[in-house]
Amino acid sequence: MIAFLVLASLAGPTCAVERAHYALRHHPEVTAAFHPVESGADWPARVALTVRNAEAKTTSWWLPWDGGSNGLQNIASTDDPNAPGWHPPSPDGGPRPHGDREFIGMDAQYLVLSAAPKRGARAPAHFMLPASGGSQDDVFRIRQFFDLVGCTPCHDRQ
Repeated sequence: MIAFLVLASLAGPTCAVERAHYALRHHPEVTAAFHPVESGADWPARVALTVRNAEAKTTSWWLPWDGGSNGLQNIASTDDPNAPGWHPPSPDGGPRPHGDREFIGMDAQYLVLSAAPKRGARAPAHFMLPASGGSQDDVFRIRQFFDLVGCTPCHDRQ
């Protein structure tokens, strides 16, 4: 019961997307976090998702996007947005090292969220990349939920 209350408090309005930290269920060596980025008008979420696998020593970066009329949310692979000269890929298919993936965000009760994560919005309590996993997947070897495990405190600037 206490664990549920802790998780519910993490998923509450005090945890914005860009402060949320996740771990892959049953595989804590795989972590994820959203970081603020200036991604331009074509990528209005203004965050990038980074997924790190400490065991495999790999890191991948992704830009969230809403799928339009199909109602699906997605992430598009991108190069490290912290690299000098980085700019987001063209929404019409610019360079994407690992392609696109469907992204399913959920609240603490596992209700599916209707929009991709955006800077300043409430962080999903869980998310899944349903087309991930398997021997042919060069990034995600395991299909499992990412669970919210922490929220960086907000520090007001004065």
